[in-house]
Amino acid sequence: MTRLLLCALTLWPLIVPAARAQNAGVTCAGTLSGRTVNGDVTVRAGANCILVNTRVSGDVEVARDGQVTLRNSEVGGDVQGEDGFRALVLTGSVVRGDVDAERGRHVVMSNTRVEGDVELKLNTGTVRLERVTVNGDLECENNTRVPEWRDNRVQGQREGQCRAP
Repeated sequence: MTRLLLCALTLWPLIVPAARAQNAGVTCAGTLSGRTVNGDVTVRAGANCILVNTRVSGDVEVARDGQVTLRNSEVGGDVQGEDGFRALVLTGSVVRGDVDAERGRHVVMSNTRVEGDVELKLNTGTVRLERVTVNGDLECENNTRVPEWRDNRVQGQREGQCRAP
């Protein structure tokens, strides 16, 4: 019995971190409301994920034909749309990292603060920023539609289609 207990106590530190790592992230296809996610949120191809009053310690990654809506939420890392994402919609939210939306469709951001950079490139749908604060650079290039923007603050450089008039 003593050997078994000693073995369990010796192996416990190796088993517990592995279990935590498996549960660290969430694959989202629906609504998460009032939750804290310790890790990344992944939106699968073709899925629609809505995060309401949710705190994510890692990144939010949106796959091809996926869509994410963040309302009154906080992301500790980046928000990234992979090639062919359907939509990134951020309202009343905070992103501690970057927002990177390239080769997708729609990007709509309002009443949102991004502490890093925002890159909006080669998107084919609506690109709209309203009352967005970007602490880094704002780069908009080769979007099919000229980005619509109003009452935004950018601490860094405005580049491409989002260049200051």
